[in-house]
Amino acid sequence: MEKYVRITGKRQVTIPKDFFEQLDMGTILRAYIEDGRLVLEPVRAEDPIDFSQEIINDLADKGLTGEELKREFARRREGILAAIKELVAEARREALDGSEPDGDAFMEELINRDE
Repeated sequence: MEKYVRITGKRQVTIPKDFFEQLDMGTILRAYIEDGRLVLEPVRAEDPIDFSQEIINDLADKGLTGEELKREFARRREGILAAIKELVAEARREALDGSEPDGDAFMEELINRDE
């Protein structure tokens, strides 16, 4: 099955209903680039959302080791879990009031919250 979708001025797309239903999608997608293609994968509640490797890579690049690395890893991991919960809550609020989300602004706010 193939369909064309429009990208809005805010770089958002609408997933065709039949795709959404066929894939039994929830409220979170994993996005990544593979072989020059954008891939969007549904993340189901039972799927683990694990950013451990990305966190470790970033902390190692900053030169953290030992206890300092352990503390910062735990802090960042908890922050990501809280951010995901807030993202889901925000999506629910927007779905209920019919507003159009600004995902870029929301993610920027989450990223810069701890700095």
